[in-house]
Amino acid sequence: TSALRMDHKPDGVYGAMEFLYKNKTDGVELSNDMTGAVIGGGNTAMDAVASLKNRGLRNVYLIYRRSFHELPAWDEEVRHALDLGVHFMILSQPTAYAGEDKLTGVRISHTMLGELDDSGRARPIIIEDSEYTLPVDICIEATGQKVDENLTEALIGIENDWGIIKVDENFKTSRDKVYAGGDIVNGGTTVVQAAGEGRKAAEAILKTLV
Repeated sequence: TSALRMDHKPDGVYGAMEFLYKNKTDGVELSNDMTGAVIGGGNTAMDAVASLKNRGLRNVYLIYRRSFHELPAWDEEVRHALDLGVHFMILSQPTAYAGEDKLTGVRISHTMLGELDDSGRARPIIIEDSEYTLPVDICIEATGQKVDENLTEALIGIENDWGIIKVDENFKTSRDKVYAGGDIVNGGTTVVQAAGEGRKAAEAILKTLV
């Protein structure tokens, strides 16, 4: 098998929302001898690993690039996943998918934590020569959803990075009088964070009206 870029998605790779929907409608064929992996550390990732375990998969891995302490998912969601027997792979950065047409594995490098980034969390730094392949049959990406292309095209004059809108400390975008918060800014974490960012943006807007 050959290692491929993360943007090359062989059969067996799903977005979190796609998988969760198909799983509810019996649109994903799974068996207990399959191995599954979920990339991410939020509540959606916990929903995905729980769904895989509930479908009978013996080995389900949660791959998260930061430390256990920094998992953004709610504590009760993390405990539930642990109780189900999910294997937590912390300080692990997926780098590529293996398999040309059908997924055979995920290439993973170990990480260590560096300085704080813009999100206020320690930046994961890949450790050189630590890459290996984790054999998996299905992988679910739960790292936050990018903004739909039709929406970004409509928001002319607003800077974004791969569909994630850039804002300042007051959640103001590069376009005058336009503010943003939540998933469209952070890629998808928790409802609590999204609500908090919305409140801060509203407060900033009110100050401009006084």
